[in-house]
Amino acid sequence: MARPSKQRAQASKQIKVAAKSMSNVGKKAVETAGKTAKQVSKTREAKRARKSVKVAGDAAKVAAGAAVALVKTAVDQSRKGAQTVTGSKEAKTARKTARKAADATKKAAKSSTSAARAKGSAAATKARAQSAKTTKKARKTASSAKKKASR
Repeated sequence: MARPSKQRAQASKQIKVAAKSMSNVGKKAVETAGKTAKQVSKTREAKRARKSVKVAGDAAKVAAGAAVALVKTAVDQSRKGAQTVTGSKEAKTARKTARKAADATKKAAKSSTSAARAKGSAAATKARAQSAKTTKKARKTASSAKKKASR
């Protein structure tokens, strides 16, 4: 049974690791969003939208159509990016460390002072009984040896 202070230390350590993992997931999400934005800006629809915005008057209708297509493309690319983030190594690590942190915290919370005191007193009682038993056995052995020696 680990000491409560040790369990608290383990729990806080796990929480730190989980926070770091969450930070990594955030970085990965930002990175993926940046890539998605670049991909969207390179698409045919984006280029068409830029060109049609430059054209005056009549081209406004075309631009609206291209913008709708661009939004659809952006949504699709974002969905793909989200899948990349959730399947990434960082996200998996974050899930594992968050679970470990939760377990460590639960374990530390379970071992209250009263429970620790009860276990400690039980161990002391057991140790006293064992000591008494050993002493009794040693006396008995010494006594029988003394009897044999006197014969």
